Amino acid sequence: MLSKSNISQWSDTDVLSGYRSDGAPHWIGEIYRRYSHLVYGVCFKYLRDKHKSQDATIAIFEKLMADLKVHEVATLQQWLYTVTRNHCMQIFRMESREASKLGEIPSETDQTREEEWMAMQMREEGLRALERAIEQLNTPQRTCVKMFYLERKSYKQISSTTGYTEGEVKSYLQNGRRNLKQMMQAIA
Repeated sequence: MLSKSNISQWSDTDVLSGYRSDGAPHWIGEIYRRYSHLVYGVCFKYLRDKHKSQDATIAIFEKLMADLKVHEVATLQQWLYTVTRNHCMQIFRMESREASKLGEIPSETDQTREEEWMAMQMREEGLRALERAIEQLNTPQRTCVKMFYLERKSYKQISSTTGYTEGEVKSYLQNGRRNLKQMMQAIA
């Protein structure tokens, strides 16, 4: 039985359910405790300013109070990352519009920042394409690729978890990598 006294031990899913059921702010407080440092890190990665990143982090968690009552969230960490990235993109676009309205000529720093932003967007699109490609692999290849590359498990750990022999794990990884390479080349 879950009690509110040990909320820090609850899963994200249970915390979200608790928030949806009674809307009490301590649920958002727990999410803040778990993820504020990650949200701030993503904000800083995009905004490159300590104060703007702090303000954005607070704004995101204020927005969550309404959004989490409406949206069904499967994986909180991934959802938060997407919300944070979109929030930062919105800030960036707003700043760019304001600068152009004032007739400001973009400084070299602004141009560099915009180029970095575009490069980041391209990398993220590439990662999304890679995620879609991984989902197209057959089950053994997909399982082994995810466990080896995303979860950083060894051949032996994958073997003991899945029941595949270490030789099969190696083969699934090799074939999975080859198939991913082909899929990614077809996209490019």
